[in-house]
Amino acid sequence: MPVRDPLAPELKWQVASRLVASLPVMYDITFRDAVGKHYDSLEQQIWMYLAREAKALAGSANLPTADARDLMNTLRIISQVFFGPDFRTEEIPLNPNRAVLMVKRCPFMAREMEMRAGNDHLLSRCLAFSIATVEALNPEFTLRFVRSMCTGDRTCELKVMKREEAEKEDAKNTSK
Repeated sequence: MPVRDPLAPELKWQVASRLVASLPVMYDITFRDAVGKHYDSLEQQIWMYLAREAKALAGSANLPTADARDLMNTLRIISQVFFGPDFRTEEIPLNPNRAVLMVKRCPFMAREMEMRAGNDHLLSRCLAFSIATVEALNPEFTLRFVRSMCTGDRTCELKVMKREEAEKEDAKNTSK
């Protein structure tokens, strides 16, 4: 006779995603001092590896990646699958070459604040994952952060755009 599972799938997903969002904080607390100045670059490699997993998920689920709007939506879906229902967003599809993903609620921010009341290292993790994921999904595009909750903004604003356009904007901003 099969054993009945007493936990609902939604509860399992919430618990698993809460634990996943807590892992970076636990590793940081445990290993940052021991590893020293190389910790951030090593950790970024892990987040960039997740971009390969994101690309595999997008491929197996036939998620669209042709333009900025597709990439924004696919990034939103992947982030919710990887990081759970606490990851809340709003999408702003501007045109095929540019779209914006607004992050309204971030599970990593919540876990950081619960576990140590700080968010000093969140941005490097998020940058590594988000940029690497968009570029893995479609190398013609990249992502830029316009706003970030972990630097004090109310929301995160992630701009998906053509790589060539981003490089022009970067050059223009550095020449000022």
